[in-house]
Amino acid sequence: MSRGESAWRGTPQEVPRILCQPGGGKSCGACCGMYNHKRAGEPELRARLEARTVAFHANCDVRDVESLMAFRAEWEDAPEDKLLGELPSCPFLGMLDDGETNRVGCMVHPLQNDGVDGRDCGVYDRDTCEGYLCAAHSVMSRDEKWLVLVGSRDSYVYGLAVTDVRYVRELLALAARRNGAMPTGAALGREGVREAAEAYFELKREWPWRAEDGVFGQVVPGEGLDTPRRPGPSEQVSVEPDEYEPLLRCLGTRVEDVAQLEDARAFVAARVDAFARAVAS
Repeated sequence: MSRGESAWRGTPQEVPRILCQPGGGKSCGACCGMYNHKRAGEPELRARLEARTVAFHANCDVRDVESLMAFRAEWEDAPEDKLLGELPSCPFLGMLDDGETNRVGCMVHPLQNDGVDGRDCGVYDRDTCEGYLCAAHSVMSRDEKWLVLVGSRDSYVYGLAVTDVRYVRELLALAARRNGAMPTGAALGREGVREAAEAYFELKREWPWRAEDGVFGQVVPGEGLDTPRRPGPSEQVSVEPDEYEPLLRCLGTRVEDVAQLEDARAFVAARVDAFARAVAS
């Protein structure tokens, strides 16, 4: 999950039907539990995936069910290590490439194993894996999907952005307020828009005001699968919300005082304004 420039170069008309493995050196492992860990920061997540991948290739044969079940027993996260202890996190999520493109994905998927399918040994069976598509596939517009594809530099950011529809739409809505109209597909293709979108989505990687459990953004991990709404930062310090409140909630923001809130608002406003200017230029 290196921080190189986005390698996805398709047009809005070329957005893939399936967003899990769109190409361009990025992919999404959110449904497999990629971010469901108390240590969900990128360095810790990357280290777990790399260690798991090395161990898988050293000890597993996808044709050998016993080796797969032994691997699962050793590498599946314990409930106390997860943000949502009852939400499955599949130990067969790993790195699919040699480190150059940094895609994450299912190491026991038949496309990775000459047609041999080991997914029945994972936390979901093969039918569940094959049939499930996250809400982004049906809820997001083509232009919204395209913006995430070109604006995410790697799998870590891509997975966080493509599963947070509100975060994508807030950027477009705020740009529309500044420019007087919602960005069109043609406007999104203008020079500089890709770079401005990348800067905005990069906030998902290292947001300075992200709460310790803030990787899920708008929701707070609770008991079992309970996910109560995260209080907005203005609620946290008892001031009136502004136009950035939904966006800051998407980033899992936690502030201690009004000064921190003002800093967070200014920080994100700069990214939004740069995007709006690029769309309008």
